[in-house]
Amino acid sequence: MTSRSQFLLVALAAIIWFSLLGYRDLFEPDEGRYAEISREMVASGDWLTPRLDGFKYFEKPALQYWATAAGFVLFGESNATARLWPAIIGFLGALFIWFAGDRLYGRNAGFIGFILTLSCLFYATLSHIITLDLAVSVFMVMGIGCLALAQSRREDPAYVRRWMLLGWGALALATLTKGLIGLVLPAGAVLFYSLWQRDWALWKHLHLGKGLLLVLAMTAPWFIAVSIKNPTFAHFFFIHEHVDRYLSPIGHDRVEPWWFFFANFFLGALPWFFIMLRTLVQPGFSWRQGNKNQFNSERFFWVFCIFVFVFFSFSSSKLPPYILPMFPVLALLAGKRLANETWDKWNRLDALLMLVMAVSFLATVFIIPKTVTDAFQLQIDLHLRPWLYAASGLMLISTILFFRSNRQKLHSLATSGLLVLLAIQMLSWGFQVLSPIKSSRQLADAIRPYLQADTKIYSVEIYYPQSLPFYLQRTITLVHYQGELAMGIKLEPERWIKNADLFKQQWLATRHAVAVMSPDRYEKFKQQSLPMHPIYETPKLIAVLKP
Repeated sequence: MTSRSQFLLVALAAIIWFSLLGYRDLFEPDEGRYAEISREMVASGDWLTPRLDGFKYFEKPALQYWATAAGFVLFGESNATARLWPAIIGFLGALFIWFAGDRLYGRNAGFIGFILTLSCLFYATLSHIITLDLAVSVFMVMGIGCLALAQSRREDPAYVRRWMLLGWGALALATLTKGLIGLVLPAGAVLFYSLWQRDWALWKHLHLGKGLLLVLAMTAPWFIAVSIKNPTFAHFFFIHEHVDRYLSPIGHDRVEPWWFFFANFFLGALPWFFIMLRTLVQPGFSWRQGNKNQFNSERFFWVFCIFVFVFFSFSSSKLPPYILPMFPVLALLAGKRLANETWDKWNRLDALLMLVMAVSFLATVFIIPKTVTDAFQLQIDLHLRPWLYAASGLMLISTILFFRSNRQKLHSLATSGLLVLLAIQMLSWGFQVLSPIKSSRQLADAIRPYLQADTKIYSVEIYYPQSLPFYLQRTITLVHYQGELAMGIKLEPERWIKNADLFKQQWLATRHAVAVMSPDRYEKFKQQSLPMHPIYETPKLIAVLKP
């Protein structure tokens, strides 16, 4: 494939990647949460202490909040600007895989790795959802990728130093994104790789002193400053959010069985599951110990993937995105294999997976109407159908191209990958029909006409509408709910109403007020003759106005 063809395909990938970035409303809870934290930074002018709905929020560091807030300042607050950071970082991460693959294994290997990364289900999806997992994964992959580039030319001290410091800088950004995990996973991979490979020379070329100083220079200023201003930060962040969360099931919604990540690896790798599985079970190196003091990048990347999987499998807190760092690394290794080998049964199995996905999307169109009886849900199904048809058709075309890829393997694979990416995007755009039940945008639209400067907004016994403050551009008052805001409420209890009785007193004393609650809670207030006028309702919540 010529450089011109590759450039054209990259341009098409970028168009698909960044198209309709703001079409889908912010979904609860993650997108609403992280967009609102950044909005409050801009509104308050306090870029040091993260706040969520007015409460101090210390679960994660501030890098992504800063980046999103900067986007708000430059381009305004919108769905698109809220998602701009993960989308940009995701695309840059795929480009880095191309660059690293080109340097380590050849141009075609890098380009295939780029295509596989962009069209991997978890990677493509999480690059268009506002979470911190995508950015921390990309920065970690950049860190270990720079290490591999540095160690590949140990005979050139200046080259090694340059790439190692770039790698340390990437790990500092990972730490500023989601905490110490940005250092722990790469460090574990280095340790176990060096023991297995007997590559003791690796430690001499890590530039450990300079690297750690660089990490401290980049991360310590914020950690120190936020700790000075907020004395409770250090214990909550380093002990509660790292040690306690890993060793104990803090949240019941994160307790999962031992096989949890096996299932998520299958889903996350789609449609390239068999290519990536073969990369794990039949890697391109000998299982015996390698040559002492000789760097083997494939073995190092393989150890990183296995360490990520095992590390989180032993954790008491499990969520699907935790194993995301594996996928771009496996795409890089698979790119090396596919660039140098002919198609085999493993690759054909991935073509069958594409066919299964196409059939599944099509079958969903016919299955949902037979299982859904609620009129609201049925209406959502009707609006989702065109997107499912489109995704099914794209996956079917991709399957045909993949099966007919013997002569022009690289062209067919690249085109297949772009079609898969477009199919994933089609489904993402199609989920906009879920906005009434997964986002607070329509709720905010219903409330906004009633807002005045002194209007109080309450969320009673729930904090489901986490994007509501973002869309209303003001915080809301929580009633008899703590959840993830328990730490912030403990620090500033005056911002919170602890029970329904106190809420009723404030409701009656307030001149202008709006409240959001569950339909069951509304019925109880109605029976108590509390003056409330419904202005918006879904199966999950109801918004009421004080008459």
